[in-house]
Amino acid sequence: MLPAEIAQLGVAAPGLPEGAVGWTAQSALKLFRSLPGKLAIGGVSVFDRVQWGFAPSDDAWRTFRRVNESATDYAIRSRREARDWIENFPREEVLFVIELDDQAMAAEAINPA
Repeated sequence: MLPAEIAQLGVAAPGLPEGAVGWTAQSALKLFRSLPGKLAIGGVSVFDRVQWGFAPSDDAWRTFRRVNESATDYAIRSRREARDWIENFPREEVLFVIELDDQAMAAEAINPA
């Protein structure tokens, strides 16, 4: 799904949810640019650096698909809003855990061919 050079920028770090990878702001922005068509960003959780690894913070961003919003428009909007939120995030020593929202798969489940 992701190019190998982008996928390897995500890191598994102590304190992140099991199976989750964290992204620095810079690597998250590269991730957003590499996502295929209808893959949207559903949410972003922030993990602060602590002595033993990373710990969840109260900071998070979420979005949902609007009524009558196409999957493509939602993907574009969610990436833009997530990118803006991360670019303006006030702390640097954090990892972002990004929730991808595959609208193409969701559309297939709702309207099977």
